[in-house]
Amino acid sequence: MEVASGKVFCFGKFILDLKRGRLRAGDREVDLRPKSFEVLRYLVENAGRLVPKDEMIHAVWPNVTVTDESLARCVSDIRLALEDVDQSIIRTVTRRGYVFEVPVSIEHQDQASAHNAAPSRTGDVSLPAGKLHGGRFALVVLRFVNLSGGQTEDQLADAITDGLTTFLSRIRDAFVIARSTAMSYKGKAFDVRQIGRELGVRYVLEGSEQHTGSLVRVSAQLIDVDTGAHVWAERFDVSYIDLLQAQDEIVTRLARALQIELTALASARTSSGAAEGQNAEDLALAGEANYLRFGPSRRESEQGYQLCERALAIDPNNVRALAILAERTTMRVTGMQSVDRDADIRSSEELVTLALAADPNSYHARHAKARLLVAQGRAEEALIEAERSLRLNPGFIPSYLVLCQANLMLGLATNAIEHARRVKRLSPPDPYLYVFHTQEGLAHIMLGEDDLAVTCLRQALANNPEFPAASGYLVAALALNGNTGEAREQLARYLALPDTRIRTVAGWRRMAYSQHPAYLALRDRIYSGLQDAGMPIS
Repeated sequence: MEVASGKVFCFGKFILDLKRGRLRAGDREVDLRPKSFEVLRYLVENAGRLVPKDEMIHAVWPNVTVTDESLARCVSDIRLALEDVDQSIIRTVTRRGYVFEVPVSIEHQDQASAHNAAPSRTGDVSLPAGKLHGGRFALVVLRFVNLSGGQTEDQLADAITDGLTTFLSRIRDAFVIARSTAMSYKGKAFDVRQIGRELGVRYVLEGSEQHTGSLVRVSAQLIDVDTGAHVWAERFDVSYIDLLQAQDEIVTRLARALQIELTALASARTSSGAAEGQNAEDLALAGEANYLRFGPSRRESEQGYQLCERALAIDPNNVRALAILAERTTMRVTGMQSVDRDADIRSSEELVTLALAADPNSYHARHAKARLLVAQGRAEEALIEAERSLRLNPGFIPSYLVLCQANLMLGLATNAIEHARRVKRLSPPDPYLYVFHTQEGLAHIMLGEDDLAVTCLRQALANNPEFPAASGYLVAALALNGNTGEAREQLARYLALPDTRIRTVAGWRRMAYSQHPAYLALRDRIYSGLQDAGMPIS
């Protein structure tokens, strides 16, 4: 796609400089992946007009076959960069395309020189030796190395680098050095301690990719600049048909794993001192490290909840703690284990309201609201909030749970299966995996595929043996599949779990959270299976 030289587009607080290939907000340079930049350029050049998806794909990816998902991911990246949470800048016209809604003015390069004379965000990254940038997670993503050979083959390595820089910058309290600065180290011999001193970061992320045919092998290492030690490393293979989809999966998998690891490292640093010296944010960070490591429904999760309660006792407006505790009470309802549904929902409402008041752009607060909307039976609104959470942090895997739940509430079992399987591709070792096996199992029960449901629910329990919801659903699936004897044995295991609170079919009936006919039919099948396995009716 040929860039029109010399043009500068201005809209709101943003400046799109085509000659320099930059998007700026005041004196701050905003990172965008190359294809996302080109999509933004095309939308801006056609501001006020509905641009069909096919037209945009043909303009940005000429002579290349890509899916609508690749375009949607670029639009999501742009909305994040423009802070377009409510989609007031780029409006989606369902099944048709996009409209760039805000007024755009055009200047030429000489007229815009004053804009570009301002110092960039990355022009002043050097700090005195030993001084770190703000944020608990200060790091630089060095350009990934292409081990396949050939300069023309660098596209994938560059895309991984760009995507990781963008995704990691979305993590709360992260400071990620801009790509343009990181690229200055390309092709140079360097020492990570020197980079740490020059850029004021605590960690350096480096990696490589090697691809042949339809297979990509990715390696990445996170290095502590103080010690030079590798504190995290990952290596995996990805098969692909659509290269852009492979890029997204690689970046999301790495970003998710790094968020878990960086949060744990930061928590370990802050908790290494005296316990009485920990503030609310230190406690909440430790709670989040627990949440990210174990998910919301393991025995170990309770320690994380206790840390968040201690954080709120010090600071009642701590966003991390509020969002995590809101999930605890919501999960009791959606996980079929609430003994007082109305009280749990009221508690979640209060916590979510406080979290969003403290930070309306917190991806975790938005996720907590989405989960609350599921418990309240508001599927369409839950989908909007989950998608908003993922725009704010595309690597926040828990929000995919809401996409599964809300689609089941709307009777869209195949959509729920698609989202669950996508997560298994994006983050195969994810601590949250048990909930996605569970959601796929429910979707198969909805479709009458009880043998597949049994397989998925067994996988959920293999990942988390003490998860009551999966255990109870497996009871039903086994009975529906004709394995009554095994269903009775599984019922005994369900009733013996330490977190099992609901022990009757009537109790399970009270946990339904949708009135859609297909969802109600799913619930009736579950109740029938539980009853056949011997669960008391009331």
